[in-house]
Amino acid sequence: MLAAGPATAGADVRPMEAVSDCNFNLDWPHKSGHVAGNVTSNGVINCNSAKKYLGVETYLYRETNPGYFKLVAQNSAVNNSGRGSYVNAAAALPCVNARYRATAEFLMVEGNDARHERSHVTQIVTVTC
Repeated sequence: MLAAGPATAGADVRPMEAVSDCNFNLDWPHKSGHVAGNVTSNGVINCNSAKKYLGVETYLYRETNPGYFKLVAQNSAVNNSGRGSYVNAAAALPCVNARYRATAEFLMVEGNDARHERSHVTQIVTVTC
């Protein structure tokens, strides 16, 4: 889960977790540096060795009423080549000034079939377009 700290709209990668020789990361919702006018959050698995399976699903939520967050974007990616050490899935959509949060579901399967599943949730952040 996310470590306590100030909520910023930057591309800070906060909820990090080491699993085996992999890092599972979910960045806070932020203005995209790749696609002007978008808001995004990216779920990433980055390993030091090849894994049998890597998968991530990233969900982006926007506050539509005070305290109510609606799912507005999602994306998923899989690397099941048996030689993969990296996968990412960015959930993105055109930016609207609002408060956002993101979640991600991660699955990594090692060569010996050991499964590692994790969920991460960001803090609520305000994104100004």
